[in-house]
Amino acid sequence: MTKSLVSVIIPNYNHARFLSQRVDSVINQTYKALEIIILDDCSRDNSKEVIEKYRAHPLIKQIVYNTLNTGSPFLQWQKGIELAAGEWIWIAESDDYADPYFLETMLSSFSDSHRFGLLYCDSHIVINDLVQAETFATKRKAKLHLDHWEGDYTSNGIDEIQDYLLAYGTINNTSAVLFRTEIIRKVNPFDQPFRFMGDKYIFIKVLAISDIGYVNRPLNYYRAAADAKPKHTQYYFDYFYEQFLIFDWVVRNLTSLDEMKFKQALKLNTEVSLISMSGNKLKAFFEFYRVNRNLFLLVMKNNLVRSFKRSVSR
Repeated sequence: MTKSLVSVIIPNYNHARFLSQRVDSVINQTYKALEIIILDDCSRDNSKEVIEKYRAHPLIKQIVYNTLNTGSPFLQWQKGIELAAGEWIWIAESDDYADPYFLETMLSSFSDSHRFGLLYCDSHIVINDLVQAETFATKRKAKLHLDHWEGDYTSNGIDEIQDYLLAYGTINNTSAVLFRTEIIRKVNPFDQPFRFMGDKYIFIKVLAISDIGYVNRPLNYYRAAADAKPKHTQYYFDYFYEQFLIFDWVVRNLTSLDEMKFKQALKLNTEVSLISMSGNKLKAFFEFYRVNRNLFLLVMKNNLVRSFKRSVSR
């Protein structure tokens, strides 16, 4: 049987210190039917020096250097997907790395792989080069009290969206994901200029028309920041607004979703304090109103109730 070609896209920006480990973890996969596309978004460190060491490797299909930084990782993802020739796409983020059996295990775990638009696995968490005791699956179980990730599973994409993904963003790291090329191209997941939430948007659009498969083995190593503070605090409006755009797309396109589950997910992802209003919050609410008035009113209702309860409890 001919093996499916996997296109591995490595989008890099200023990750020279991690690049060799990342590229080596792809080259050393036991599954060899792959091509590697390295994209550098005008890095200011010595990334180019590291990348050029791999230029002659037979698995390297293409290396592309941007002359200007795009400001968005998802523009790099889009470019890589356009260049890909494989049946599957693996966006292997440049600061993560993989178990050598990642591809082999993922592609051999599901007998009817054509029904899946997205496959993913559990991930180790790496902080300061140390692999943590908890994986994403064990952290999710402790936090959400759900047994969804106790073993391998397959699921209808719509069910996954409404029960887990929309509310909790439970696919934590794109490096742990394989996309079916035909599906990701079909859904056009780059029609919005996302900077922060583009991965969740892509997952949802892919699963809107396909199934999902999960492997309960930590075959991916996600490198997390040691600082536990939220990453997007300085970009409050963009982060908040992008969450709203995702829910706007869902409510317009996935009309079969359970209404109560949708409202609960919206509440979890758009809760803010209305007592301490800021310019960014006011800007966000204005844009919400402009995009979808009904959804805006639902968000406002949730947050007014939340702010009232907090004020009363003080």
